[in-house]
Amino acid sequence: MKMSNWQNDKHVQNWLENLKSERTVSNYKERFPKFLAWVKKTPTEIIDSRLEHLTTRDLQKRRFWEKQLVKFTRYLESLKDKEGKRTLSTWSIKGIQTCVQSFFSHNGCRLVFARKELDVEPAERETVEKEWIPDNEDVRMLYKGCKSARDRSILLTLYQSGFSEVDVSNMKIEDFNFYDSNGNWQLKPYEDVYHARLRAKTNILQQTCISRECIEDIRTMLQNRGFPKEGFLFVSQKGERFTPRFINDMIKEIVETHLSYKTLEWKTKHLRDSYMNGLLMAKITQEVKDSMVGHKRAGARGSYGLAEKTIKANYDSAFKFLSINGVGSSTRKIEQIEQQTAMMQNTIKTFKIQIESQNKTIENLQKMIREVLIQKGKIKPKT
Repeated sequence: MKMSNWQNDKHVQNWLENLKSERTVSNYKERFPKFLAWVKKTPTEIIDSRLEHLTTRDLQKRRFWEKQLVKFTRYLESLKDKEGKRTLSTWSIKGIQTCVQSFFSHNGCRLVFARKELDVEPAERETVEKEWIPDNEDVRMLYKGCKSARDRSILLTLYQSGFSEVDVSNMKIEDFNFYDSNGNWQLKPYEDVYHARLRAKTNILQQTCISRECIEDIRTMLQNRGFPKEGFLFVSQKGERFTPRFINDMIKEIVETHLSYKTLEWKTKHLRDSYMNGLLMAKITQEVKDSMVGHKRAGARGSYGLAEKTIKANYDSAFKFLSINGVGSSTRKIEQIEQQTAMMQNTIKTFKIQIESQNKTIENLQKMIREVLIQKGKIKPKT
């Protein structure tokens, strides 16, 4: 089999068919050929060799493919550009390692490594530069740079709810109680919406909220689309699902425009990191925080669920560190009071109109009664 036809290999097909995430499949298809080109073997030859080595008592042969992956890691670390800088980051190399390990595992011959055996040596720039996690002011700038309600709501869902771009891409309108039985919008303003879903990567339940700010932008987005009742929540102008790659490209474009000095350090996952920092600043307990970010809770605690009220109460305390427009701040509360006052004034105006109408009705009835009494001679007409 030629290397160009590697995807037709039965072991590769068995591997990719068992993967749940479309994005993972796409990434692995891009990374795995690097390993094939280095070992110069087909996928079937690799698996046959692995199975043969597992039947021997010779420890050197049994661990042949573990050593090959370690050597491959050293090779990836040695790749440099014209300026002598390493071309692949630590996380890029780890992504390729995970891809290769996944191939072996899904074909029933998992690679086994000693502790730290697969550690990647950090590049020189990675030992000096610190990872940048955007703070609330940074996200405010990105929010102002969004071109549409869709882009704003995607940004807020990532930042204020902690879902990954894969989870956001998979969200559907039917997942939320936006409409009542008559198809009318039923969510109240200034209220967070509880949302729980299994994370695509880990299959662990994440319990959090879609913020009151985000819901405002989602409502505007759906209104612009004619309030659809089903389908993917975030779609392109052509009506196609907004994939994780589209989300990454959209947000990176905003970063390049409004935070250009941070472009090279930017990763979409940083918005999830910022969300976790907000939970830490709110001093939420570890047990609740794990559920709110979709991490497996330690020990027997993982067997017990957390109620919606528990999540909403803790989210409300964390929201003051995540708020972008100031919903919940004194300024926003004044706006809310003004809105409520306007509603009360409209109600009073309506009551006044109803009272005036009733007074006219009473006046007409009194006239009719007087005319009847005059006709019967019981009272004299006015002169």
